This record gives sequence, C-alpha cells and structure tokens, in this order.
Amino acid sequence: MSSVTNQSQQGQAVPVIYRLHRWFFAVCIVLGMVATLALVVTNPPYYSVQNGVSAMVATYTTANPVLIQAHLLTVVSAVYLLPLSLLAMAWLAMRRSPWLASIAILVVLIGMLPAAAFPAQDALTYDLVRMGSNPLFMTILQRFNNDGVMSYDNVMFLVGTLLGPTLIGMALWRARAVPIWAAVLITFGRLLTFLYPFFPGFPGIYVQLLSWVPLFIGSMPAAFTMLKLTNEGESDQTGKEPAPTKL
Repeated sequence: MSSVTNQSQQGQAVPVIYRLHRWFFAVCIVLGMVATLALVVTNPPYYSVQNGVSAMVATYTTANPVLIQAHLLTVVSAVYLLPLSLLAMAWLAMRRSPWLASIAILVVLIGMLPAAAFPAQDALTYDLVRMGSNPLFMTILQRFNNDGVMSYDNVMFLVGTLLGPTLIGMALWRARAVPIWAAVLITFGRLLTFLYPFFPGFPGIYVQLLSWVPLFIGSMPAAFTMLKLTNEGESDQTGKEPAPTKL
C-alpha cells in the first residue's frame, strides 16, 4: 500500500474526540427537551388558572413537596441542558444555512443566558412559603419578580425560547438537515404559546405541553442526524459535505 493511500485513509479517519463531541451533543438535544418537559409538568403555577405572584404563592403552598423538589431539580437541569439542545440543533444547519443558523444561535444565547435567575426565583418562593404567611414575604416576592432585572430576564427568556426554536427550525429546513415534518414541528411548536389568551379558563399546563411536545418530537431526528454524521465518518478534514437527510 502506497504512502499516499495511507495518508488518505488517515485523513478520512475521524478522531475519537470528534465522535465523542457528536454523541455529547446528540444526548444534550434529547436531555434538554426531556428536562424541559419535566420542568413544565412539575411546575406548580402551571396548574393554576390564574397568573401573578399571588397565584404562584398559592400553588406552592398547596403543592406536594416532592413535586416542588422535583421541579427545582429539573429547572436547574434545564438551565444547563436546554441551551445546549437548541445550540446543537442550530449547529446542524450551520454548514448549509450559515446566516440563519448564526442568527438563531445569537438569539438563543441572548435569550437563555439570563435563565439562571429562574431556579433562584422558584427556590426563593418555596423558601418563603415554608417560612409562613407573613405579608412581608409577599411584598418581597412581588418586588423581586417585578423589578427591572427579572422583567428583562422574562422578556429575554421568551425571545430565546420562542423566536430561537422558530429560527432553528427554519435553518434546519433550509439546510435539509432533518425531515420536513421535524423542521415544521420545531419551527411552529413554541409559537403555540400565543394561544394562551384564547384559553383563559384553562390551566397553563395544557398550552405549555402543547407548545413543548412538538419541539421535543421534532428534535429527535436532529439527535439522530448528529449521530448519523458520526457513524458516516463526517469530518472537516475530508473536505466533504454530508449528504442531506432524505425528506
């Protein structure tokens, strides 16, 4: 076997670290969606038909402590995993739709970086509820939830989790990185949140699940595509572009 052939085979071999990267991001895509669904299901205020600090305190007061602990665990997990899940899906579209994927990544970063405040918000609410019914606690929560920093965080979170997946779905569709049906679910899933005003008498859990479940389903082909790239030995060293997923 000639030295040229040996060099060619070595150039086509994908380093183990690259395979680990693909597996890591594929797992993050799945776990990010799972953690977010678990966060939604275990969030006590979503089971109330009312909004606001008073409703939040009431639901935390009557909710099962095990449910609240599960929620606090999942919300911390989602803060780490959900941004990685969205960024990994956007990265899949980067080669064939670089501008749209880059904008999606920017939106996700701007929207998700402040999300670390939400576990603290939930933990503070739970701690104050356990300390009693002092009216001062309600004032503290109202001031904390309505101040400028938390108001900014809430707006940015909506931007990151509504506009971000929409742009990611569009980028994946243009890049033909996932089947069309998956790209459609990712693009329009979270936009179903705008149905909230049309169901004022229903607990928020229904609309939340209606908006997150399509994103979860659509993300599964993205995770598979990430692994498929690994199995096919796709590498930047080869200079070859992966074949588009069949639609």
